[in-house]
Amino acid sequence: MSIVKVSGCLFIKINTHIIIHLYFPHRIPLFTAMNSKQVILLHGLYTSPLIMKPLGTRLAAHGFEPHYFAYTTTHQSLRQHAHALADFVRRENLSPCHFVAHSLGGLLLRHLADIAPELVQARVVTLGSPHQGSAAAKRVHHIHAGLLGDSWQNALDGDLPPQPFPVPCGNIAGNLGTGLGRLLLALPEPNDGTVALAETQLPESVQLVVPCGHTGLLFSEKVAKQVAYFLQNGTFLNK
Repeated sequence: MSIVKVSGCLFIKINTHIIIHLYFPHRIPLFTAMNSKQVILLHGLYTSPLIMKPLGTRLAAHGFEPHYFAYTTTHQSLRQHAHALADFVRRENLSPCHFVAHSLGGLLLRHLADIAPELVQARVVTLGSPHQGSAAAKRVHHIHAGLLGDSWQNALDGDLPPQPFPVPCGNIAGNLGTGLGRLLLALPEPNDGTVALAETQLPESVQLVVPCGHTGLLFSEKVAKQVAYFLQNGTFLNK
């Protein structure tokens, strides 16, 4: 057991699964936050909120109210997008809310937790997010940096805020390494065809590895069920 300080907020850490808030300015009561039905879905590189809609629809069937945040993934830094996301949460009065983020969206969420931890009050699930940086992106950056734009620095390069999420975090990763990405980019094994399993590691998170490809994580009914279960219970089904 230890006391952890994240951006001025104090927590008592029992283990990797249990974190109790000691002090959090403007903190919503813990029971209220964890039982929120609001969930914000964050898309990944080169995509839009449209790709998150199938997952959002499945979460709605579990009683959640999905909301979608759009950002231009290769224009402006994730830090700038994090400020825009914070404004979105406040403007739409969504706090307390859960977050579900795919790939680069999980890195955007890392920046949000760093600049506005008071907005990350319920639970978090990341899907295929390269928390340790992306070898595939590194190769693309060396070939043509412009293809990644602002998604490289302080994001896909692995240079991210070091603090853990101040709430329970589920970390789902795929190991079905199929597709051109695996062949062209020579990814370390195992991988999901875009991101290596080792790159998804995140301290203080609960990880679940599933037989899915990178984009397939968003369309799997089983993954959606696990996401909903984690948002409701803070752990994965049969974990």
